[in-house]
Amino acid sequence: MQRAFRRGYTTVGFIAPMIAGRTGSQQPRLQTLAQLIPPLTHDLHKGDCGRVATIGGCEEYTGAPYFVASAALRLGSDIAHVVCERDAAGAIKGYSPDIIVNPYLRSTRNRDDLPADEAAGRIAALLGKMHAVAAGSGLGTDASILQDVRRAIGAARDRALAIVLDADALALVADTPDIIRGYRNAVLTPNAPEFARLAKALGVGAAAEAGGKELPMDEAAKQVAQRLGGVTVVCKGKADVITNGDRVFVCSEAGGLRRCGGQGDILAGALLAFLAWGERYKRRAWTVRPASDAIEDALVPMHAAFAACMLTRHASFLAYEECSRAVMSTSVLEQIDIAFDNKFEDLLKALRPSTA
Repeated sequence: MQRAFRRGYTTVGFIAPMIAGRTGSQQPRLQTLAQLIPPLTHDLHKGDCGRVATIGGCEEYTGAPYFVASAALRLGSDIAHVVCERDAAGAIKGYSPDIIVNPYLRSTRNRDDLPADEAAGRIAALLGKMHAVAAGSGLGTDASILQDVRRAIGAARDRALAIVLDADALALVADTPDIIRGYRNAVLTPNAPEFARLAKALGVGAAAEAGGKELPMDEAAKQVAQRLGGVTVVCKGKADVITNGDRVFVCSEAGGLRRCGGQGDILAGALLAFLAWGERYKRRAWTVRPASDAIEDALVPMHAAFAACMLTRHASFLAYEECSRAVMSTSVLEQIDIAFDNKFEDLLKALRPSTA
């Protein structure tokens, strides 16, 4: 009964205006975002709606990659892998039989892990089958694990995969920006402290601070994206600022009032699903209708990021409506598919009426 009520709820009107006075700030239409979503037909095969992987998960942090993979699956991805440290694999397998767990990441404390080259080869082979990959959730700070992730990011770039970098992977970018610089098929999703570290590493805001001023968030985000060569940056906050250094989207969809850990991982999973669909969209795996709502290939990461932010915030809103202060990230995860239906179900029916 509860789910039926939630599925009847909609908050289309909650999308707030752009940041006033900022150049280039705008919002995509729901009809345009819907173009990224693959139509469900009887002609589909396993994997056609997205094969995704998330790289993360160590002995201490097993929930984060689970949230990423589960969010992608609940939104409609067909297959989700987790590439993690061996000590995390059993726990993640126990959370869900729907997730394929690959214990390839090497830890400095595990002497019987795979040799470095073999681990890198297995990860690269897996990535060759994916449409999109996320890295960072639950990585921790182990030097061997981080080295494997550096190599995995390079392998993903070599295969032109869409990439989401979140959490601990953002520290890698701050330390070595060239691992992602110039790769326009990447999306970074920093929270406020992570963004501050990135901005400092790239010298963004230093001149303004010296003059006693602080850059507005949208301008600072644009400069970070520019100095990283056009990657898409999602600055998570009261409003989510999304930019590729040229255009700016601002998502102010109403969210819940709880800030429990794990919601950023759900966002990463939602983004992973939309980026995977975006790769299929670029290959014109389905017909765009109407043509006026077509998305330029270069802007797919921006639109995927906005859609993911909108749905995650709405799922948070629904979870808070139901659970109030008791909200956990599992509560938000349980609402992510309902948030999708609230935003897109009727619209998809109108865009793609049944031919039966």
